[in-house]
Amino acid sequence: MLKYIKIAWRNLWRNTRRTLITSASVFFGVFFAIMMTSVQKGSFENMISNMAKFYSGYIQIQEVEFKESPGVNNSFVISDKLQNAINDNPNITSSTKRVETFALASNEDKSYPSFVIGIEPEKENSKSGLSNYIKDGTYIEDGSNELLVGKVLAQNLNIEVGDSLILLGQGYHGVSAVGIYRVAGLLDFPLPDLSKQIIYMDLAVAQEFASITGKITSNVIMVENTDVINKVIFNLKPHIENDIVIYSWQDLMPELLNLIEGKEASGVMIKTLLFMIIGFGVWSTIMMMMHERRRELGVMVAIGFKKGRLLFMMLVESAFIGILGAVAGLIVSYPIFWYLTKNPIAVTGEMAETYKSMGFEPKIAFSVSPEIFYNPAITILVIFMLVSLYQIYYVAKLNVVTSLKS
Repeated sequence: MLKYIKIAWRNLWRNTRRTLITSASVFFGVFFAIMMTSVQKGSFENMISNMAKFYSGYIQIQEVEFKESPGVNNSFVISDKLQNAINDNPNITSSTKRVETFALASNEDKSYPSFVIGIEPEKENSKSGLSNYIKDGTYIEDGSNELLVGKVLAQNLNIEVGDSLILLGQGYHGVSAVGIYRVAGLLDFPLPDLSKQIIYMDLAVAQEFASITGKITSNVIMVENTDVINKVIFNLKPHIENDIVIYSWQDLMPELLNLIEGKEASGVMIKTLLFMIIGFGVWSTIMMMMHERRRELGVMVAIGFKKGRLLFMMLVESAFIGILGAVAGLIVSYPIFWYLTKNPIAVTGEMAETYKSMGFEPKIAFSVSPEIFYNPAITILVIFMLVSLYQIYYVAKLNVVTSLKS
């Protein structure tokens, strides 16, 4: 068996140029497939991470009717049993309570609708790094009676740090919600839509503003990676009471999920076309190789070489070509995309404004998830298995007399 493998390896280099060209086509196919998938998956992960950090989290616990009818009327009290289960789960990196409501933000003669979020400042900062987006002013502390206001909203209201802002809204069961607060800092998010309407305040202050002392509208949970989301939900469900429900980010952001699935489908079509081109290229190379060696194969069979062993040697030759190209593609691509994952490419100029206008952070992110690398390798393996069917057919139908005359 080993000697046939050695012969197959030596046969590859009888025509070095053909072997290198075919392996190179496999190499570039694997490399470009990995690059396309890495960029696509990295962009999706970045989008999900941004939305999870700044708003929904990866998992969220709400009152049953809050999703369809958001408002402080659909608030709840989180039980000690559930809170302990959250604290004890090793896959949960952070958990923070929120009060979410809508209010009219006013300053002198200007008023704009706003989305008010009551947060636990210290926990929220550890979850999303909220303080990193302070453009001007300072971050609020636990118990503070001050606000963090989106930069664009502040510009629309013509207010600055230190100014007072009046919030007018509706509290629990129609109670008037009115308050005047000092602006502690202005937030400049990479997602411009957030800066247009968002206001943060301390959780206790928000509960007092909405007249729901002790209640929250959501509990936001972050996990180490998206692969453990379903596991965490499964572990928390036994502790969920009848009046509350637990959601994943897919449940809370179906539009984003649909966008991702659509982009992934288009990516699969492009990669399928790419590998089809590679497959036909490999097939033509194998056909050429088989026909060029027709007399040689006939001689080998004529002197007693069994067709089964001959076929094994030919298949090993083809496998070597695919392995050389695929392994080279993996070796070259991994360090490149690992570096780009750690150092995403910043988008500047007009393109950056386009990204922001679409609600995306202006950077090209990459990913090094394992499936990005092993899927192209498996695809190449399948291609060579399909091509080997031609080799099996050719050797099985090989006529010794006709081959010797060729």
